[in-house]
Amino acid sequence: MKITPALSAAALLVVIAGSMSAPAYANEDPQPVPPEQITESNVVVPLDATILIDGKPTDIAVMPDFDPEAPAMVFGDSGEPVPVESIEVVYADGQRAEVSAVSPTNRAAVASCTRGWAAPGTGTWYYSVLGCSHIGFTATATVGYKWTVDGNSNGSACFQGRGYHLYSYPGGSTYKEIYSGLGCGGSGSDGGGSILWGNVASSKRIKMMSTASPVGAAGTFE
Repeated sequence: MKITPALSAAALLVVIAGSMSAPAYANEDPQPVPPEQITESNVVVPLDATILIDGKPTDIAVMPDFDPEAPAMVFGDSGEPVPVESIEVVYADGQRAEVSAVSPTNRAAVASCTRGWAAPGTGTWYYSVLGCSHIGFTATATVGYKWTVDGNSNGSACFQGRGYHLYSYPGGSTYKEIYSGLGCGGSGSDGGGSILWGNVASSKRIKMMSTASPVGAAGTFE
């Protein structure tokens, strides 16, 4: 059965009211919270589209910034890769798009997913560019993040990675975009961690903040 992303009228009023007091760069709580605490800025409404895995329809929620042209990796529980032969997105208007399925063990493909990040020394959280596409095959699927701080960078930074939580309430359900901590590091260091992704098709993204203001920092993530 497809997940209903639309909020009920009553729940939407609660969501909008909650968003009025939410700071633009708040460190979101990675733990589940009651529906009344879900802010409008963190709610993500999936597209009206269906992911086909090896020709079979799934209940995977397709997020607005999922890029069908980017290499896509499919993950299950504990971040274990799921081998697939084909991935296709079918949109509500009948359009279809083939997705390039990439094995997480393909080093060249994984290397192509490396993206750069930069955090000015303002003590503010910044969003990175989008990484490669990732598809969660189960509700408890996790995605691993890795980051590095450039050895030539004099600064240091802290990181958060994007994941998703599904929330149910009387009359429906909705997804919340969650950014969870991935640690901090200085020049030449690296780190990362795993984050709950769920039954979702989207793109990796991190938030980063320089911790050596006014000195900024830069590096890569995947």
